[in-house]
Amino acid sequence: MEKIKLAVKEREAKKPNLLRREGAIPATLYGPGQPPINVQIDAREFSRLPDAAHSHMIELSLGGKGTNAIIRNVQRKAINHKVLNVEFYRVALDRKLTMSVPLSFIGTSAAVSAGNQLIELFQEVEIECLPGDIPDVLEIDLSKLAKVDDAIHFADVKLPKGVVILNPHDEIVAKVVTPRESAEPAEPTPAPAAAAEATPAESAAEA
Repeated sequence: MEKIKLAVKEREAKKPNLLRREGAIPATLYGPGQPPINVQIDAREFSRLPDAAHSHMIELSLGGKGTNAIIRNVQRKAINHKVLNVEFYRVALDRKLTMSVPLSFIGTSAAVSAGNQLIELFQEVEIECLPGDIPDVLEIDLSKLAKVDDAIHFADVKLPKGVVILNPHDEIVAKVVTPRESAEPAEPTPAPAAAAEATPAESAAEA
């Protein structure tokens, strides 16, 4: 895929909240070999990054020089999910790193086509590889699920060269189960006594 690029600059001597009001996001660039650097990024530019930027190496442009990095953490405001801070991890192309990448479910399960239910237990997977080998996604071939109780484990996932899955290999990624039985009609809940009968105080008032 085409390399994802993002411009950053050294952080101005302003309080973080002031930077945010001015449309910037405080960030930190750190990693082996060099001291951490406080930087800032344009909030609009960050919001325009493709989803792949959060699970792939990106190139940060800082002071006219390119730096390979990954987005290690994004801190968001709980109420509106506004980005408060970003951590970039500087990577070396010859050093392996760990990343979470999305799973892509492809193909058609004969068991599901017959009316059974597919359960997807994971939507992403933890991997280890060199920065240049990070895959866009790892594909899960559902055509292997032919009958009820068939399952795909992490050990069954086809991997690109140089990629290792860190999740326990015996964990189930997806499986087929029988359709859930319809819930039994719930018995009507009796109305509270206070609603069904007038309290003594209410009876006296009516009298």
